[in-house]
Amino acid sequence: ITWSSKGPTVILMAGLQGTGKTTSCAKLARYFVKKGKHPLLVAADVKRPAAIEQLITLGKQLDLPVYSEEGGRPPMICKRAVKDAADTGRDVVILDTAGRLAIDPEMMAEVAAVAKKTDPHEIFLVCDAMTGQDAVNSAKAVNDELELTGVVLTNLAGVARRRPAGSA
Repeated sequence: ITWSSKGPTVILMAGLQGTGKTTSCAKLARYFVKKGKHPLLVAADVKRPAAIEQLITLGKQLDLPVYSEEGGRPPMICKRAVKDAADTGRDVVILDTAGRLAIDPEMMAEVAAVAKKTDPHEIFLVCDAMTGQDAVNSAKAVNDELELTGVVLTNLAGVARRRPAGSA
């Protein structure tokens, strides 16, 4: 992680719908707390009906604040959240953005607009390990637009349990 010397470090989490972005945001926040950081989780997925509620629930379980707004556009929500983090002494901001069923122009435009408004220090792509080679294709497509700094693979335990093709 490249830590900001001035203001909060901003981490943008991108990825397809159902890959575990929201849960990964909470796990990352928990990790940062153990390292002495003070994260703010940001609910910027206004597309998935339960995404905001899920992040708020996870924030409560971790005793961490979650920035959310009713309605609004994700780029501006994220911009206001970064300002709120700076005003309240939070040193890490984790942006939970919306996913789609596939990497498409609408998703990329929204995530690029969030990045433009927040100037993130890190951009992580969250991929489900079960997608195999498609995870590489998704990473390439997103990296072509945003210049990723990392990839988070989820559901690795499920991959470990799978048997190779042709085994009994």
